[in-house]
Amino acid sequence: MSIEGELRIELQSQDQQVRGVTIQSSRPLQLPSLFEGKTPEAVLQMIPMLYSVCANAQAGAAVTACRQAMEVGVESRVSLAESMLILCETAREHLWRILIDWPGFSGETVNRTYLSDLPELMKQAKCACFGEQGEAFSLQPTLQLDSEGFRRLIDILSRTSEQAVFGLPPGQWHSMCDMDDFHRWIDDKATAPARLLANVRDKGLCHLGGAEITALPDFEVQSMDQRLQQPDADRFVALPEWDATPRETSALTRQATHPLIKALQSDYGSGLMTRMAARLLELSSIPGALIDLLHKLMGEKSGQQLEPVHGTKGVGLGIVEAARGRLTHRASLADGVISRYQILAPTEWNFHPEGVVARGLLGLPAGDEAALRRQASLFINAVDPCVGYRLEFA
Repeated sequence: MSIEGELRIELQSQDQQVRGVTIQSSRPLQLPSLFEGKTPEAVLQMIPMLYSVCANAQAGAAVTACRQAMEVGVESRVSLAESMLILCETAREHLWRILIDWPGFSGETVNRTYLSDLPELMKQAKCACFGEQGEAFSLQPTLQLDSEGFRRLIDILSRTSEQAVFGLPPGQWHSMCDMDDFHRWIDDKATAPARLLANVRDKGLCHLGGAEITALPDFEVQSMDQRLQQPDADRFVALPEWDATPRETSALTRQATHPLIKALQSDYGSGLMTRMAARLLELSSIPGALIDLLHKLMGEKSGQQLEPVHGTKGVGLGIVEAARGRLTHRASLADGVISRYQILAPTEWNFHPEGVVARGLLGLPAGDEAALRRQASLFINAVDPCVGYRLEFA
Protein backbone atom coordinates (compact mmCIF):
# COMPACT_ATOMS: atom_id res chain seq x y z
CA MET A 1 0.00 0.00 0.00
CA SER A 2 1.34 3.46 -0.88
CA ILE A 3 1.59 6.36 1.54
CA GLU A 4 -1.61 7.73 -0.01
CA GLY A 5 -3.56 4.71 1.26
CA GLU A 6 -6.43 3.15 -0.64
CA LEU A 7 -10.20 2.77 -0.80
CA ARG A 8 -12.05 -0.46 -0.10
CA ILE A 9 -15.37 -0.57 -1.92
CA GLU A 10 -17.64 -3.49 -1.06
CA LEU A 11 -20.82 -4.25 -2.98
CA GLN A 12 -23.53 -6.21 -1.18
CA SER A 13 -25.96 -7.97 -3.50
CA GLN A 14 -29.42 -9.43 -3.05
CA ASP A 15 -31.86 -10.72 -5.65
CA GLN A 16 -29.22 -10.20 -8.36
CA GLN A 17 -28.91 -6.49 -7.67
CA VAL A 18 -26.50 -4.33 -5.65
CA ARG A 19 -28.46 -3.37 -2.53
CA GLY A 20 -25.67 -1.97 -0.38
CA VAL A 21 -22.34 -0.20 -0.85
CA THR A 22 -19.67 0.20 1.83
CA ILE A 23 -16.73 2.53 1.24
CA GLN A 24 -13.84 2.48 3.70
CA SER A 25 -10.70 4.55 3.39
CA SER A 26 -7.19 3.92 4.68
CA ARG A 27 -6.04 7.32 3.47
CA PRO A 28 -3.74 8.94 6.07
CA LEU A 29 -5.87 12.02 6.69
CA GLN A 30 -3.81 12.96 9.76
CA LEU A 31 -0.61 13.19 7.72
CA PRO A 32 -0.71 17.04 7.76
CA SER A 33 -0.02 16.88 11.51
CA LEU A 34 3.60 16.21 10.43
CA PHE A 35 3.78 19.87 9.42
CA GLU A 36 3.11 21.19 12.92
CA GLY A 37 6.11 23.03 14.35
CA LYS A 38 7.72 23.42 10.92
CA THR A 39 8.20 26.62 8.96
CA PRO A 40 6.02 27.27 5.91
CA GLU A 41 9.13 26.99 3.73
CA ALA A 42 9.79 23.49 5.08
CA VAL A 43 6.16 22.49 4.54
CA LEU A 44 6.27 23.64 0.92
CA GLN A 45 9.30 21.40 0.39
CA MET A 46 7.52 18.42 1.94
CA ILE A 47 4.14 18.67 0.19
CA PRO A 48 5.15 17.39 -3.29
CA MET A 49 7.12 14.52 -1.76
CA LEU A 50 4.23 13.34 0.41
CA TYR A 51 1.45 13.95 -2.12
CA SER A 52 2.67 12.70 -5.49
CA VAL A 53 -0.79 12.55 -7.12
CA CYS A 54 -1.66 15.98 -8.50
CA ALA A 55 1.51 17.28 -6.84
CA ASN A 56 1.24 20.67 -8.54
CA ALA A 57 -2.34 21.22 -7.39
CA GLN A 58 -1.28 20.21 -3.88
CA ALA A 59 1.68 22.60 -4.04
CA GLY A 60 -0.52 25.37 -5.44
CA ALA A 61 -3.08 25.07 -2.66
CA ALA A 62 -0.30 24.84 -0.07
CA VAL A 63 1.61 27.93 -1.24
CA THR A 64 -1.57 30.00 -1.39
CA ALA A 65 -2.46 28.98 2.17
CA CYS A 66 1.06 29.76 3.43
CA ARG A 67 1.28 33.11 1.63
CA GLN A 68 -2.02 34.21 3.11
CA ALA A 69 -1.08 33.07 6.60
CA MET A 70 2.22 34.97 6.35
CA GLU A 71 0.66 37.93 4.53
CA VAL A 72 3.18 37.55 1.73
CA GLY A 73 2.26 39.12 -1.60
CA VAL A 74 3.24 37.67 -4.97
CA GLU A 75 3.38 39.05 -8.50
CA SER A 76 0.16 38.53 -10.44
CA ARG A 77 2.28 37.09 -13.28
CA VAL A 78 3.57 34.40 -10.89
CA SER A 79 0.01 33.53 -9.94
CA LEU A 80 -0.91 33.18 -13.64
CA ALA A 81 2.09 30.92 -14.26
CA GLU A 82 1.15 28.71 -11.31
CA SER A 83 -2.39 28.45 -12.68
CA MET A 84 -0.94 27.35 -16.01
CA LEU A 85 1.06 24.60 -14.32
CA ILE A 86 -2.00 23.28 -12.49
CA LEU A 87 -4.01 23.30 -15.73
CA CYS A 88 -1.20 21.41 -17.52
CA GLU A 89 -1.32 18.84 -14.75
CA THR A 90 -5.09 18.47 -15.13
CA ALA A 91 -4.63 17.76 -18.84
CA ARG A 92 -1.90 15.22 -18.11
CA GLU A 93 -4.03 13.45 -15.48
CA HIS A 94 -7.00 13.23 -17.85
CA LEU A 95 -4.75 11.91 -20.61
CA TRP A 96 -3.26 9.25 -18.30
CA ARG A 97 -6.73 7.94 -17.48
CA ILE A 98 -8.01 8.10 -21.05
CA LEU A 99 -4.92 6.61 -22.70
CA ILE A 100 -3.98 4.01 -20.08
CA ASP A 101 -7.23 2.94 -18.39
CA TRP A 102 -9.88 3.33 -21.06
CA PRO A 103 -8.50 0.93 -23.72
CA GLY A 104 -8.71 -1.98 -21.28
CA PHE A 105 -12.43 -1.46 -20.79
CA SER A 106 -13.04 -2.09 -24.49
CA GLY A 107 -10.49 -4.88 -24.86
CA GLU A 108 -7.87 -2.79 -26.63
CA THR A 109 -4.17 -2.58 -25.83
CA VAL A 110 -2.57 0.64 -24.66
CA ASN A 111 -0.91 2.57 -27.48
CA ARG A 112 2.24 3.77 -25.75
CA THR A 113 3.27 5.93 -28.68
CA TYR A 114 1.08 8.69 -27.34
CA LEU A 115 2.44 8.43 -23.79
CA SER A 116 6.06 9.27 -24.54
CA ASP A 117 5.72 13.03 -23.98
CA LEU A 118 3.70 12.89 -20.76
CA PRO A 119 6.24 11.78 -18.09
CA GLU A 120 8.43 14.88 -18.59
CA LEU A 121 5.60 17.30 -19.28
CA MET A 122 5.42 18.94 -15.85
CA LYS A 123 9.18 19.24 -15.48
CA GLN A 124 9.32 21.01 -18.83
CA ALA A 125 6.35 23.23 -17.95
CA LYS A 126 8.00 24.36 -14.72
CA CYS A 127 11.22 25.06 -16.56
CA ALA A 128 9.33 27.15 -19.16
CA CYS A 129 7.80 29.24 -16.37
CA PHE A 130 10.53 29.49 -13.73
CA GLY A 131 13.77 28.38 -15.43
CA GLU A 132 15.86 25.27 -14.91
CA GLN A 133 17.00 26.27 -11.42
CA GLY A 134 13.82 28.09 -10.38
CA GLU A 135 11.37 26.76 -7.85
CA ALA A 136 7.68 26.81 -8.67
CA PHE A 137 5.25 27.18 -5.79
CA SER A 138 7.75 28.71 -3.40
CA LEU A 139 6.73 31.73 -1.33
CA GLN A 140 8.04 34.32 -3.78
CA PRO A 141 9.40 32.62 -6.92
CA THR A 142 11.03 34.53 -9.74
CA LEU A 143 9.28 34.20 -13.07
CA GLN A 144 11.58 33.27 -15.98
CA LEU A 145 9.05 32.81 -18.75
CA ASP A 146 10.05 30.99 -21.91
CA SER A 147 6.90 31.70 -23.88
CA GLU A 148 8.00 29.72 -26.93
CA GLY A 149 8.90 26.77 -24.75
CA PHE A 150 5.48 26.85 -23.16
CA ARG A 151 3.81 27.12 -26.56
CA ARG A 152 5.60 23.94 -27.57
CA LEU A 153 4.11 22.20 -24.52
CA ILE A 154 0.64 23.40 -25.47
CA ASP A 155 1.28 22.02 -28.97
CA ILE A 156 2.23 18.65 -27.44
CA LEU A 157 -0.98 18.53 -25.42
CA SER A 158 -3.03 19.61 -28.42
CA ARG A 159 -1.40 17.16 -30.82
CA THR A 160 -1.63 14.23 -28.41
CA SER A 161 -5.28 14.99 -27.70
CA GLU A 162 -6.07 15.33 -31.40
CA GLN A 163 -4.32 12.15 -32.52
CA ALA A 164 -5.07 9.83 -29.60
CA VAL A 165 -8.38 11.07 -28.21
CA PHE A 166 -10.51 13.21 -30.51
CA GLY A 167 -9.42 12.59 -34.08
CA LEU A 168 -9.83 16.33 -34.67
CA PRO A 169 -8.45 19.52 -33.07
CA PRO A 170 -9.42 19.76 -29.38
CA GLY A 171 -10.96 23.20 -29.81
CA GLN A 172 -13.20 21.87 -32.56
CA TRP A 173 -14.31 18.97 -30.37
CA HIS A 174 -14.98 21.38 -27.50
CA SER A 175 -17.31 23.42 -29.70
CA MET A 176 -19.52 20.36 -30.23
CA CYS A 177 -22.90 21.15 -28.68
CA ASP A 178 -25.30 18.94 -30.61
CA MET A 179 -26.14 15.38 -29.57
CA ASP A 180 -26.34 14.26 -33.21
CA ASP A 181 -22.78 15.47 -33.79
CA PHE A 182 -21.65 13.73 -30.62
CA HIS A 183 -23.15 10.40 -31.68
CA ARG A 184 -21.72 10.78 -35.20
CA TRP A 185 -18.28 11.23 -33.60
CA ILE A 186 -18.84 8.05 -31.62
CA ASP A 187 -20.07 6.18 -34.72
CA ASP A 188 -16.90 7.05 -36.63
CA LYS A 189 -14.91 5.09 -34.00
CA ALA A 190 -11.77 6.87 -35.17
CA THR A 191 -10.05 6.75 -31.76
CA ALA A 192 -9.96 4.35 -28.81
CA PRO A 193 -12.06 6.71 -26.61
CA ALA A 194 -14.73 6.93 -29.31
CA ARG A 195 -14.80 3.16 -29.57
CA LEU A 196 -15.19 2.81 -25.80
CA LEU A 197 -18.09 5.26 -25.77
CA ALA A 198 -19.65 3.31 -28.63
CA ASN A 199 -19.31 0.18 -26.51
CA VAL A 200 -20.91 1.93 -23.52
CA ARG A 201 -23.81 3.12 -25.67
CA ASP A 202 -24.36 -0.12 -27.57
CA LYS A 203 -24.39 -2.17 -24.36
CA GLY A 204 -26.98 0.10 -22.77
CA LEU A 205 -24.66 1.50 -20.11
CA CYS A 206 -25.19 5.22 -20.73
CA HIS A 207 -27.38 5.62 -17.62
CA LEU A 208 -25.12 3.49 -15.41
CA GLY A 209 -24.47 5.15 -12.05
CA GLY A 210 -26.84 8.00 -12.79
CA ALA A 211 -27.99 8.69 -9.22
CA GLU A 212 -28.33 12.41 -8.71
CA ILE A 213 -26.19 14.22 -6.16
CA THR A 214 -25.76 17.94 -5.63
CA ALA A 215 -22.57 19.63 -6.79
CA LEU A 216 -20.30 21.25 -4.24
CA PRO A 217 -21.24 24.92 -4.66
CA ASP A 218 -18.99 27.91 -5.03
CA PHE A 219 -18.63 29.50 -1.61
CA GLU A 220 -16.85 32.33 0.11
CA VAL A 221 -13.40 31.37 1.33
CA GLN A 222 -14.41 32.54 4.79
CA SER A 223 -17.21 29.97 4.88
CA MET A 224 -14.78 27.08 4.44
CA ASP A 225 -12.36 28.72 6.87
CA GLN A 226 -15.06 28.87 9.53
CA ARG A 227 -16.09 25.25 8.87
CA LEU A 228 -12.51 24.04 9.32
CA GLN A 229 -12.28 25.85 12.66
CA GLN A 230 -15.15 23.89 14.18
CA PRO A 231 -14.55 21.27 16.92
CA ASP A 232 -15.61 18.48 14.53
CA ALA A 233 -13.22 19.61 11.78
CA ASP A 234 -11.36 16.28 11.69
CA ARG A 235 -14.60 14.43 11.08
CA PHE A 236 -15.56 16.97 8.41
CA VAL A 237 -12.26 16.37 6.59
CA ALA A 238 -12.87 12.61 6.68
CA LEU A 239 -16.61 12.71 5.83
CA PRO A 240 -17.30 16.12 4.31
CA GLU A 241 -20.80 17.43 3.75
CA TRP A 242 -22.00 20.90 2.83
CA ASP A 243 -25.25 22.06 4.40
CA ALA A 244 -25.56 18.54 5.85
CA THR A 245 -25.52 16.98 2.36
CA PRO A 246 -22.83 14.91 0.57
CA ARG A 247 -21.60 16.78 -2.52
CA GLU A 248 -19.75 16.06 -5.73
CA THR A 249 -16.74 17.91 -7.11
CA SER A 250 -15.41 16.63 -10.44
CA ALA A 251 -14.95 17.33 -14.13
CA LEU A 252 -18.70 16.78 -14.48
CA THR A 253 -19.62 19.49 -11.99
CA ARG A 254 -17.13 21.88 -13.64
CA GLN A 255 -18.49 21.21 -17.14
CA ALA A 256 -22.16 21.15 -16.14
CA THR A 257 -23.08 24.37 -17.94
CA HIS A 258 -21.72 23.29 -21.35
CA PRO A 259 -24.54 22.68 -23.87
CA LEU A 260 -23.33 19.16 -24.67
CA ILE A 261 -23.33 18.16 -20.99
CA LYS A 262 -26.79 19.66 -20.54
CA ALA A 263 -28.04 17.62 -23.50
CA LEU A 264 -26.39 14.44 -22.24
CA GLN A 265 -27.82 14.94 -18.76
CA SER A 266 -31.25 15.38 -20.28
CA ASP A 267 -30.93 11.96 -21.95
CA TYR A 268 -28.74 10.01 -19.50
CA GLY A 269 -28.75 11.94 -16.24
CA SER A 270 -25.36 11.91 -14.50
CA GLY A 271 -24.67 8.42 -15.79
CA LEU A 272 -21.55 6.91 -17.29
CA MET A 273 -21.84 8.47 -20.76
CA THR A 274 -22.28 11.97 -19.34
CA ARG A 275 -19.33 11.58 -16.97
CA MET A 276 -16.96 10.25 -19.62
CA ALA A 277 -17.98 13.01 -22.01
CA ALA A 278 -17.35 15.62 -19.29
CA ARG A 279 -13.75 14.43 -18.91
CA LEU A 280 -13.25 14.57 -22.66
CA LEU A 281 -14.84 18.00 -22.79
CA GLU A 282 -12.57 19.36 -20.06
CA LEU A 283 -9.49 17.94 -21.77
CA SER A 284 -10.54 19.51 -25.08
CA SER A 285 -10.82 22.93 -23.42
CA ILE A 286 -7.36 23.03 -21.86
CA PRO A 287 -5.08 23.86 -24.82
CA GLY A 288 -7.20 26.92 -25.61
CA ALA A 289 -7.37 27.93 -21.94
CA LEU A 290 -3.59 27.65 -21.66
CA ILE A 291 -3.10 29.86 -24.71
CA ASP A 292 -5.42 32.47 -23.17
CA LEU A 293 -3.50 32.38 -19.87
CA LEU A 294 -0.17 32.63 -21.67
CA HIS A 295 -1.33 35.68 -23.62
CA LYS A 296 -2.60 37.27 -20.42
CA LEU A 297 0.67 36.57 -18.64
CA MET A 298 2.69 38.05 -21.49
CA GLY A 299 0.53 41.18 -21.46
CA GLU A 300 0.68 41.64 -17.69
CA LYS A 301 3.12 44.22 -16.38
CA SER A 302 5.76 42.91 -14.02
CA GLY A 303 5.82 44.14 -10.45
CA GLN A 304 2.07 44.02 -9.86
CA GLN A 305 1.39 42.43 -6.49
CA LEU A 306 -1.45 40.03 -5.78
CA GLU A 307 -2.54 40.81 -2.23
CA PRO A 308 -3.30 37.86 0.05
CA VAL A 309 -6.92 37.28 1.01
CA HIS A 310 -7.27 38.41 4.60
CA GLY A 311 -9.49 36.37 6.88
CA THR A 312 -8.33 35.28 10.30
CA LYS A 313 -4.88 36.69 11.05
CA GLY A 314 -2.19 34.04 10.81
CA VAL A 315 -4.47 31.73 8.83
CA GLY A 316 -4.44 31.03 5.10
CA LEU A 317 -6.70 29.03 2.84
CA GLY A 318 -5.71 27.71 -0.58
CA ILE A 319 -8.49 26.35 -2.79
CA VAL A 320 -7.59 24.82 -6.16
CA GLU A 321 -9.57 22.96 -8.82
CA ALA A 322 -7.43 19.85 -9.25
CA ALA A 323 -8.03 17.24 -11.94
CA ARG A 324 -10.35 15.20 -9.71
CA GLY A 325 -12.13 18.07 -7.98
CA ARG A 326 -11.75 20.88 -5.49
CA LEU A 327 -8.77 20.70 -3.17
CA THR A 328 -8.48 22.77 0.02
CA HIS A 329 -5.44 23.47 2.22
CA ARG A 330 -5.65 25.48 5.45
CA ALA A 331 -2.53 26.67 7.30
CA SER A 332 -2.46 28.22 10.78
CA LEU A 333 0.69 29.97 11.99
CA ALA A 334 1.92 30.75 15.50
CA ASP A 335 5.34 32.27 16.19
CA GLY A 336 6.40 31.72 12.60
CA VAL A 337 5.71 27.99 12.45
CA ILE A 338 2.72 25.85 11.52
CA SER A 339 0.44 25.27 14.49
CA ARG A 340 -2.21 23.40 12.50
CA TYR A 341 -2.49 22.20 8.92
CA GLN A 342 -5.59 20.71 7.25
CA ILE A 343 -6.15 19.21 3.81
CA LEU A 344 -9.55 18.40 2.33
CA ALA A 345 -9.22 16.42 -0.92
CA PRO A 346 -11.83 15.70 -3.62
CA THR A 347 -11.68 11.96 -2.90
CA GLU A 348 -13.34 12.54 0.49
CA TRP A 349 -16.22 14.38 -1.19
CA ASN A 350 -16.78 11.97 -4.08
CA PHE A 351 -16.12 8.73 -2.16
CA HIS A 352 -18.12 9.69 0.91
CA PRO A 353 -19.98 6.59 2.19
CA GLU A 354 -23.24 8.23 1.06
CA GLY A 355 -21.77 10.20 -1.83
CA VAL A 356 -21.87 10.02 -5.60
CA VAL A 357 -19.98 6.73 -5.98
CA ALA A 358 -21.92 4.91 -3.26
CA ARG A 359 -25.23 6.06 -4.71
CA GLY A 360 -24.18 5.40 -8.28
CA LEU A 361 -23.23 1.79 -7.58
CA LEU A 362 -26.53 0.98 -5.89
CA GLY A 363 -28.90 -0.92 -8.13
CA LEU A 364 -26.30 -2.31 -10.54
CA PRO A 365 -27.24 -5.77 -11.86
CA ALA A 366 -25.34 -8.41 -9.88
CA GLY A 367 -26.24 -11.69 -11.59
CA ASP A 368 -22.86 -11.93 -13.34
CA GLU A 369 -19.92 -11.02 -11.09
CA ALA A 370 -17.53 -10.42 -13.99
CA ALA A 371 -20.00 -8.03 -15.64
CA LEU A 372 -20.65 -6.32 -12.31
CA ARG A 373 -16.93 -5.82 -11.73
CA ARG A 374 -16.49 -4.31 -15.17
CA GLN A 375 -19.46 -1.96 -14.82
CA ALA A 376 -18.54 -0.89 -11.30
CA SER A 377 -14.92 -0.31 -12.35
CA LEU A 378 -16.05 1.78 -15.31
CA PHE A 379 -18.12 4.00 -13.06
CA ILE A 380 -15.46 4.33 -10.35
CA ASN A 381 -12.91 5.22 -13.03
CA ALA A 382 -15.28 7.84 -14.44
CA VAL A 383 -15.47 9.56 -11.04
CA ASP A 384 -11.77 8.86 -10.44
CA PRO A 385 -10.27 8.55 -6.96
CA CYS A 386 -6.81 9.99 -6.33
CA VAL A 387 -5.70 6.67 -4.85
CA GLY A 388 -6.00 2.99 -5.65
CA TYR A 389 -9.04 0.99 -4.64
CA ARG A 390 -10.09 -2.60 -3.97
CA LEU A 391 -13.47 -3.71 -5.26
CA GLU A 392 -14.98 -6.53 -3.22
CA PHE A 393 -18.29 -8.42 -3.24
CA ALA A 394 -20.43 -9.78 -0.45
